Amino acid sequence: MDHIKGVFFDLHGTILLSDDIDGAWGRWARAFHAAMEEKGADIAFDGFKGLLQSLFEGPEPDFIEPGFSLFMKRVKVLGEQLGIDLPKDEVRPLVDSIIRVWHEGMYLDEETVPVIQRLRESYKVGLVTNWEHTPRIYELLRELGAEELFDCVVVSDGVGHAKPDPRVFKPAFNITGVKASESLYVGDMDVDIEGAINAGMQPVLIKRVDANGTWAQFSEKPVCSFTDDQYILIQSLSQLLKLLNC
Repeated sequence: MDHIKGVFFDLHGTILLSDDIDGAWGRWARAFHAAMEEKGADIAFDGFKGLLQSLFEGPEPDFIEPGFSLFMKRVKVLGEQLGIDLPKDEVRPLVDSIIRVWHEGMYLDEETVPVIQRLRESYKVGLVTNWEHTPRIYELLRELGAEELFDCVVVSDGVGHAKPDPRVFKPAFNITGVKASESLYVGDMDVDIEGAINAGMQPVLIKRVDANGTWAQFSEKPVCSFTDDQYILIQSLSQLLKLLNC
């Protein structure tokens, strides 16, 4: 590992944990439904849940609205599907409020701060995350007291590409001056491993054992489909220090 100069992290499920991800999704869905009802939507919660499950799977909405994040665009289109015309100045406050509900009760892995502080003594350290509303990531990092941990923060919404597309990593390389071949990427899901491989980085899969916090969306998180010779497996963030001889 002597060639490694940069260590980059995924966010959700890698350093940000939840003790009840299914409960978090349920609270978020109900808050979202209530917010849309207040705007005039007439749809039962069960039907609304069905719309939510496909909300993030479709292509990016084909319209340009300055200042709109990808999630704001999706909410605008969802409103149209529900027969309501959301004024553009009301979309951002609505999106901000429902995303905050999603993050309620989530917390940093207790090893995050000491491990990253130690890594920064010898490496560039960055955050590269798939997320469709960039402002919330910076707000969340401030709330967690983690805004100073990283040399760069890259959000897919701001880049226009998401993992496993390797282009999402390019800004991180440009900001830090670290090459892909000199980098580790630490994540917890298939898309993280695939993205790192596509970018030419060394993937590191974190799979916690007997630890607080889980991240299994709808309790159906897939087992990593890549073979163990394609990534390095760790069971805690602190194992990165041993891996890199820190």
